[in-house]
Order: sequence, then C-alpha cells, then structure tokens
Amino acid sequence: MASMKIMKNKNRIFDAEIIYFFIFDIGPVFFSYLRILPLSKKLLLGSILSICFHAIADDTEIFTGALDNSNSGRPKVLIVFDDSGSMGTWVSAQRPEYDPNGTYHEKFPAGRIYWSENQYTPSRYSGQYIESTQNRCASSFNSLSEIGFFDTKARRWIDSKIISGDCSWQCPSNLRLRYRRPPGEYRWSWGCYDCQRYWWCSSWDFVQDANRVCTGSTTQVGEWAHLDSLVNTPPHLDCKADVDAGNDNNGPNIAAGFPQKNESNNRPYAPSPDDSFDWGDDAYRFYTSHYLNWLNDSSIIIPRTRLSIAQEVVTSLISANTGVDFGFLEFNGNRNSTTHGGRIIQHIPKNMSSSDRSLLVKKIRDQIDASGGTPICEATYEALRYLKGESVHYGSKKSNYVSYWGNHDDELTRDALAENPPGTYNSPTADCAYTYIIIMTDGKPFWDTNANNQIKNLTGEQCNYYATDDSYRYSQNCLPQLARYMANTDLDGNPKNGNQYAITYTIGFTTDQQLLEDTAEAGGGLYFTADSAADLAEAFQGAIINILATDTTFTSPAVAIDTFSNTHSRDEVFYAMFRPGERVDWSGNIKKLKLKTDVNGTKLVDMNGASALDPGTGAIKDSAQTFWSLTPDGSEVGEGGIGDVLARRNPATRNIFFDTADTKSLIRLEDCDISVSNFGVNDKAEIYGAFSSANKEACDKQVNWARGFDSYDQDGDGDTTDTRSWILGDILHSRPLVVNYGARGSYSNSNPDIRILAGTNAGFFHMFENQTGSESWAFIPRELMTILSERRKNRVSSEKIYGVDGSATIYTVDKSNDGTINTAEGDKVWVFFGLRRGGSSYYGLDISDPDSPKLLWSANPSSNGFSELGQTWSPPIVSAVPGHNNADGSARPVLIFGAGYDINKDGRGLATPDVSGRGIFVVDAETGNLVWGVTPSENGSTNLVASEIQHSVPGRVTVLDSDGDSRTDRIYFGDTGGNLWRVDLAGITLPKAGEDQWQLTKIASFNQATPTSDRRFFNAPDVVRIRFGGKPIDAILIGTGDRTNPNGKDVINRFYMIRDEAVTILCPKSGSVSGCSNTDDTNTFLGKLPLTDANFLDVTSLNPSPTSQEDFLKNHEALKSKNGWFYEFTNLGEKNLASSVTLAGKVYVPSFTPFDNLEGQYSCTPEPGTGSMYIFDLYEGNYRRTNLGNLIPQAPSIHVGTDGNIRMLLPPGSNSNDGSKTNTNENQSSICANGICTTSQSIPLPYGYYWFEEDY
Repeated sequence: MASMKIMKNKNRIFDAEIIYFFIFDIGPVFFSYLRILPLSKKLLLGSILSICFHAIADDTEIFTGALDNSNSGRPKVLIVFDDSGSMGTWVSAQRPEYDPNGTYHEKFPAGRIYWSENQYTPSRYSGQYIESTQNRCASSFNSLSEIGFFDTKARRWIDSKIISGDCSWQCPSNLRLRYRRPPGEYRWSWGCYDCQRYWWCSSWDFVQDANRVCTGSTTQVGEWAHLDSLVNTPPHLDCKADVDAGNDNNGPNIAAGFPQKNESNNRPYAPSPDDSFDWGDDAYRFYTSHYLNWLNDSSIIIPRTRLSIAQEVVTSLISANTGVDFGFLEFNGNRNSTTHGGRIIQHIPKNMSSSDRSLLVKKIRDQIDASGGTPICEATYEALRYLKGESVHYGSKKSNYVSYWGNHDDELTRDALAENPPGTYNSPTADCAYTYIIIMTDGKPFWDTNANNQIKNLTGEQCNYYATDDSYRYSQNCLPQLARYMANTDLDGNPKNGNQYAITYTIGFTTDQQLLEDTAEAGGGLYFTADSAADLAEAFQGAIINILATDTTFTSPAVAIDTFSNTHSRDEVFYAMFRPGERVDWSGNIKKLKLKTDVNGTKLVDMNGASALDPGTGAIKDSAQTFWSLTPDGSEVGEGGIGDVLARRNPATRNIFFDTADTKSLIRLEDCDISVSNFGVNDKAEIYGAFSSANKEACDKQVNWARGFDSYDQDGDGDTTDTRSWILGDILHSRPLVVNYGARGSYSNSNPDIRILAGTNAGFFHMFENQTGSESWAFIPRELMTILSERRKNRVSSEKIYGVDGSATIYTVDKSNDGTINTAEGDKVWVFFGLRRGGSSYYGLDISDPDSPKLLWSANPSSNGFSELGQTWSPPIVSAVPGHNNADGSARPVLIFGAGYDINKDGRGLATPDVSGRGIFVVDAETGNLVWGVTPSENGSTNLVASEIQHSVPGRVTVLDSDGDSRTDRIYFGDTGGNLWRVDLAGITLPKAGEDQWQLTKIASFNQATPTSDRRFFNAPDVVRIRFGGKPIDAILIGTGDRTNPNGKDVINRFYMIRDEAVTILCPKSGSVSGCSNTDDTNTFLGKLPLTDANFLDVTSLNPSPTSQEDFLKNHEALKSKNGWFYEFTNLGEKNLASSVTLAGKVYVPSFTPFDNLEGQYSCTPEPGTGSMYIFDLYEGNYRRTNLGNLIPQAPSIHVGTDGNIRMLLPPGSNSNDGSKTNTNENQSSICANGICTTSQSIPLPYGYYWFEEDY
C-alpha cells in the first residue's frame, strides 16, 4: 500500500477560515506604574473584550466580498521521470496492464462506479459508490470505459422536497426583507425596508412589517452536495471536468446542461455554466467495478520491470485526467560532465488537446528505456528554468549512449515547442496560478551535485548532506532548498500579474529516503512511497487528487484573517473560529492548544506535544492535532475541535434551554409543546410562528433541527433522525470566555473543572467542558427563535443572520478563597452578555452550578429605564459604585456598560446624531435593575440627563478607583461622534433627583464633521497614572476608527495620548461632597475643556529620538506646552480597531489598513488588508511599527506564565519581523518566535484577579 509520509501545504489556501484566540482566564490584569492590589477578599472581576466587525454595514464585507469560486483554471502538472538503469529491475508478483475487455474475478458488483477522496481504493464492502446510471459526468465516460478510472471534483444532486407547515417572511417585490429593530420597538423582527440608494446603499428606511406566509407547505429547493457513502442512488452526479471542458452532455435521457446553484429556480441544470457554483474542497477518483476487479485479482500476477510499471501508471494517469495539462521531463543519461540534469520532452500545453495527450502517451510507452544515472536535483533545476522562462541549460545535454542490449540513455529529443526563441524556454505559468511538479524516482541521487552552486546562489541557503548511490555515499543535495524557493517565489518576477508558484510532490518507488521527504515538505506538497504497481498508482492518485482538490489559480479562496482577544494566564490557548460563505449559516469551531515552557523557551504545542505553529508563517500546521480532535485537523474550521465533538453527539442527549416569559426562568427546549404563558404569547399559533411554522408538526421539526437532528434530510440519505453534518454556528464577534471552577467534585487543584462559554450566531450561548470538549448546555434567548428557520434554510445572501453576537463577562465570588466554586459555601459565578448585532438585549445567568444554569434577568429597551438601549455591543464591566450596598453595608456588584450602537451609524456619510445608545448605564448585577445612568432621554433619580451626548456608545467603558475604597469613582468612555467623556462619582451615596454630585465632563472632541476628520471611538480608553513635569496626571490612550467600515479610506484616523490633569474626583458645581477636591491646577485644566486636536503635539513626523541634550529639551518643551500628543496613521484608510495595552511605559496599539488596489498592482488573493502593531513611548510618543500580516488585529494578548514572566502572544499567521518601521533609536532586535514575544517584565506571585488602584 502506498504510504503518504508528509502532508503539508504552506502556500495554498484551502478555505476562508477566521480564527480568534483566547487563553484561560485568571481575570484581567491591569498594569499601572506603581501598585497592583490583589482583591482576593474583595470584588472579583473578569471580562472579555469585544471585537468589532460588520454586517449590514459591517466587517463581514471583508469576508463575503472575498468569496468567488469562479476562477479555478486547469491544473498544470510537470512530471519529472526517472528512467535510470535501476528502473530496469524486475519486480515479482505484479499485475499486467489493465485490459478493459479482460476477464477478472468478479468481486465488485457490476453497474457501479466506486469513488475515493484520497489515494486509497475502496473495498468491495464499501458504501462509496453510485449506480453507473446516475453518472452525468460526460468527461469520464471514455476514461472509465477504456482506462477504468477518472479524477475530478464532483457533486451529487439532492432533489427538492415539500416541507409541510413551513412558513416564510415575505415583502413586496420593491422592498427588501431584513431582520432589524423597527423604529420605536425593542425586539428585532422581520421587516420590509427600502434602500436609499446612491451608488451604494447608504441607509435603509423601514416601510412595513414583513408578511408571514404559510401555504400549508413550502418547497425546500434542490441542491448539489458532496458525495456520501450513505447515498448510492442520487438523481445526478456531475463533475467539474465537464465545466472546464465545456461539455454539456449529461448522458442518455437527460437534457444537456451544466450544474446550477438553483437557489431560485430549483433546476439542477441550465445551458450555461454557473460561475458561482461551489465545487467544494474535495476531489475524487472514480473507478469502474471492472477495474477494481482487475486490481484485486491475485490470479493474474506476473513479473514486470519498474519501468514498465511506471510507464503504465503515468500514461494511464495522463489519459484519464483530461482536465489536467501535463508536461514531461526525463532524466538525462548523466554519464559525464556533458549529460547532467534532464530535458523537457513534452511542454505543458494550454488546454491540452487529445492529440497532445496521445503523443505524450506514445512517447512514454515506446521511447523510454531504463538507462543512465539519477540526477534528481539537476533535473528539477532544469524544471525551474523552464517554469521561469530562462535559457535552456541541461536540456541540451542529451546523452547518445546506447547499451549492448540496445537501451538508449536518451532516445527522446527535447521538445522544441517548449522554447521560444530556440534556446530560451517559453514559461507555461499563468497569472496567479500554481504549477505542480511530481518527481518520481526509484533510487538515491547519482552524481547529482552539478546544480548545487547555482541553487545556493539563487536561494541564499546552504544545503544538507544526503545518502547517494554513487561512490561518495553522501553528498550535498539542494533539492529541498530548490523546492522551497519554487513554492515561495514569484517565478516570472513580474509583480503586475501576481505570483506564480510551483508546488512539489515526490514519490519514492521502491525507495524511502529523507531527501524526498524533505523536498515535499519544503515544496508544500506530499511525499509518497510505493513498492508495487498498485502502490505507485495510489501514490500518483494521491498527488493528483490533492492537486485537483485545490483551486489551481488562487484568486478564489478568501485569505484567512486572524484576530485574537486579550490574554488570561494558564497554559490552555483556545482558538475561536468561523468560516464565512455566501450563505447565511456560517459554521464555527473552538480548538485548543497549549503553551509549553522549558529550557528552550515557550511554544504552542498540540495534543501530541508537537510544535503547533509553522515557524515561517505563524499559522497552525496542517499536521497539528488540536486537543479534542481524533485526527490531525490543523486550522480547518470543519474538522476537529469542539465542533466535531458536538457533531458526533446524539442530539437527543443535549441540554438546551430557553427563557420563559412568565416565570423568568430557564426550561428545556425539546419540542413545541410549550405553554403560551411560558412563551409570552396569546395562542399556540404564535409559538409556531416564532419557529416559522404553521402547525405543531412543522414546529417540532424545526426544533429538532435546532437541537442538531437532520430533520429535513438535508444530506439526502433518507434519514431524518441522524445528526446534522455540523451544528456549531459562527463565533464572529462573541469572545469566548473560560471559567475555572477549581477542585469541584472529582476534580482537583492540578486538574480543575474548567468550562468554556461562547455565543454563536446560530442563536445559542454554549457552555463546554474543557477536559472533553463536550457541551454542558446551550441557552437560546426566546427572542432569537425566529432566526432558526433562516439559518436552516441557509439561503444565499449578503444579509448576515446574527444571534448571540456579543461578548460575555463573569462575576465570581469565592468566599473561602480556596480557588474552588462551592455553592454550599455561598460561592457564585454569574455571566452577563449582550447580543451585539443580534439585538438590543442583555442577559444575566447564574452558572454557579455549571451543569444547571439559571436565569438572573434580562433587559431590553422596553425594560424600566432602558429605552435608550441600542444594539448591545458594550461588554459589561463588573464593579461597585458609591452608595449601592447590601443590607450590611457591603458593596453590591454592578455592571457598567455603554448604552449601545445605533444602526444610524451604518450609513456611509458623515456622523449624524443618533436616537439610541447615547450614554452609559449602571445596573445591579444580580437583579438587572437600573441603578443609575447618563443618557439624554431619561429623567428621574436614576438618570443624569445629558442632552450633550448625541452619539451612541458601543465600546467598553473604563473604570477607575481614585481613592482606594474599591468602588468606581471615575468612568471614561468614547462615542461614535469622536468625543471622549468622563463621569465622576463623588460622595458615598447614590445621587437623588436633582442632585449633581455625579457629573459628566467632555474631555475632548476630535470630529470636525468633515470627510477626513469624521473620527469615531469604538474602543475602551486605556488609562494609566504617570508623572509629567513632576506632577501626577492620568494618561488617557485611545485611537479612532470605524469598526463597522474597516475598508473605509476617507477618514484620517489618529491615536491620542491625553493628559488628564484632574487626577482627583471632581466636585459638583453645587458644592463640595465627601472625597472630592478641585485644586487650582484642576480648575485651570477644566477651563481648557473640551480639548481639540490643536491642544496636542503631532508626533507623526516629529523626531522624538533626540541625539543631543539640546534636541531632547526642545522636544520636551514642545510636549510641555500641549496636553498630550497624537499620532496620525499614515496609510490610506488606516485605523485603530482595538484597545491599546500599556506595559512598563510602552503602549501597544493595533491598527488595520484596508487593501489599496493601486494602479499597476495585481493581487492574486482577496486582500483583507494589513494589520500592524505600534509600540509607542507613553511619555514622548516615540514609536516603532511591526507588520502583523493580513489580519484585523485585536488588543495585544498578554500571558502571565507560572514563572511570572509576561509574554505577548501574536495572532496566528502574523509575522512580527516583517516590514518594521521606526522613528526611535532603541534596539530593534526581535525576541518573537513561533507566535510568542517575550518581554523584560514580570509580575510576582501570587497573581489572579486584580483591581486597578491608582498610586504614584
């Protein structure tokens, strides 16, 4: 059996996978300059930062805009063929060539076409077959009949079906159906909207409610799906090869045509190819039963030479794969200095004709003898010269030697059509295309060193020693270096037509050698070994199927965009992933790696202890087997991880809850036998309507689908009780959160009970067990039931369907401080989350018992005091405030969060005043009742009316404790109008109606209402206490950038350091209260407010790296006269999309620059833009910038190890050493490797949850 030794591909992009990552939570660690105060006996805090993307006007435009499967191209394959003397060796017990008219033992039933998606052939007991009458792949007809097999991408058709009782929401033809919150309502619902269209859709106007139409039954349209061993008689099976060849023949009794996506017309075929048709990631080999009978008939074995075996396998491969353009390079005789290397005997023609194919087959069969040496590297070097269009080198060194037995070293002459003009190769590469090289050899290199110096000069690399068959026994061989060069270098050197790469596969025929393994690994391909004719056929099959499974041109797949959240320190590292698509039901996953620290440093490892990240790219290796996974899964969203654990589970065993309307509790969701009072409606029809169903039977079917059953038989196997192929929805903006319950039950301190919380846009908030990856329970808010049918129908749409899209925050009480949550001792764990794009509600759950969640409360715009609530983007901060106490006088925990996002800001014009989300709320954490707020729309003792706040507040707020009493007395936040605000909470009591001891101050305004200055804040301010000029000040650090429009390029965004000189709690205008004091310096500073750009020093082009004392004083004086500094992002459209982190005087600031397709540039892949990390000097504004690669970066992830060292973790796939820019003279040496950067900082043990307390 053929063996595949290496499975690695660094260069090809298989699918669009988005990865976030987060680390086990010990709580946020805030770094100030002087004191970090443990709060083990006080208030315990935990939070997860939200990230910002965009649907409606959202960052999903980066992902969905990149998906285009229309340009795949024909694969180009160059076979490098060993015809050395050892290929004449006889091999016993081999089958003769396949004879389509031969008689073989009939083990495989006639009339079937078997299939395989790898190099291994199916057994006679396999379910991987279809009846041959279902085959519509016309390109395969002749190959199957004459050769016995055929390779291609393929899909099977699933007929449409009638779903009784299904309902849908509909709008008049002139309006657009959208899931939004209508004006004046708090619940989201389906409505009909009119687009105010210019050259883009700048805004949507609500016109009317959508009509719920139940016809008694609806049609689930037919669709094309991947092959399934449980479905042997699909109505049709068709192939990509037909589309590539323009062959619309579908066989007898079936109308001609090409496969269609059929979203609207429910037809499998139409006259013209559908450019948007998705052929998926899998390629298949089809076999006739007759061929498999030959392959398994041991009664016909005979001895054969290696050469005859290779000739048969290669020519059959070339004949069968009519959708592949083949070229052929043969080893030269290599007998002396004039016959090194190899020569092209067949160029790679464009759209290889049948005559070209037949001619090549005849050459290989009739004009190749086993004679000569084995110059593997030299021959491949000639292949490189051919692909690059360089001069012929070894190709003209044909040997004329003929042996005593008549064997020619090199009977075939080089192909003149490979050159133009003669002596110079005509490169076969195409724009943005891969060329694939398959090297087949039966021996070690023999006199194969002549190209080494050229390769060293070309690559700048040194070469390793490998075993040889010549007298030296070991020699340097540069084949791996050559393969790596071809896989990573634009072979034609022309930036205007994109990059052309070559991927190298190797096959060892009766030989297994390190050289071939290293070459395949370096070249991004696969390495196979083979010991027989069947093995060799499987090896070539494995290579070809892998090639066909990958789009040959790489304009199709979206670039993987990786971001990551803030850090929490344990050794587990969790990756939250999603895969975007053109349909609405995006899939998601969570995977786990571990941080390993030893004498060699710190690295991320998989479940086998192997290094998990590729050191060159920073991406997760394809060979990595993440925790919970049964097989290597790498970064594939649809493989391994928690998602696979859930997909393998019996849905009947899941614990799914929803919130009741009457009892305000959680009950199980098992069917639609729900009381009207529980659901908060008037009759059963309204319950069914929430699930887009007309009756209980249809409603039960929808509920079963939500639980994970394939109740609509979407896989077409006739079974509605099996599990859906994938259940876990996309984790787009929700930041997963990890909770440590300690030595609970059978767990121990060394093996604690750790749970993972995550919201998905499928509508669920999940808890998973860390040890097994198994789901503990899932909660779906009642208001999100209406999205289930839309996720299930999975229509093609750019209108993303959102569910639990917000990030969670936990509040933990461990009364005995033993690290274990014990409810019998009064310990508590509460979790709070909003819906973000999914709606305008917050939810609080009591998860003190991780296996039995309870509803604490929910709040929405209809709740008392919350009419201002917008989309709930702002992750709550758990804190305490003056005057809000328990009966014993102790502080009651509160949540503080921004009032939300107003979709008014989705418009692409200048920022205009909003009608919701303006301000902040302080909420009792246990009851959800409003404690206090600052908004323009409410009046009364629980709200400070602030008409000056005109723009929504979607970002997280920042809280401070100025007097060390462990209660928040200052709150900072920014709004989407570019304003920065401060709230002072003076005194020791809650304010009453008319009292002003809690007051609002506008610190700064940075939006001048012009297209270039339309700056907006979406992030939390980073506040740090420092001294400047001998005086204490609070440095506020915040950057601008519209998260909902990451591709926008009009605004010139900036990052600000604002020196807030009012370092004490501000006194109210009506007089002094306890704890406040306005000094002269404070009053002077307040007189300058609000600050504008004119109050700050622009450090963008300033050189704040003085080389003399005079320069230093000059720069320092310039800063003294200002109230801080700002840096103006210099790239077109560059913006700050995440909060900064300050550590030991360095401010780490992520930025994102959208792709700018300048004239003359050519991009082979959809460009999401570039992420960068700035490192600023807090005081002076010195900076350096490091490019992180094609990603939207989040706040730097900080990990505090058990050794006390602080490390910064980079996003997967980032390159911290690429394209650095600086205006500082400090040492630029990098200490980043394998996704981890070490710092010179450490924190003493013990460390855990910390409260930020200011000090000097």
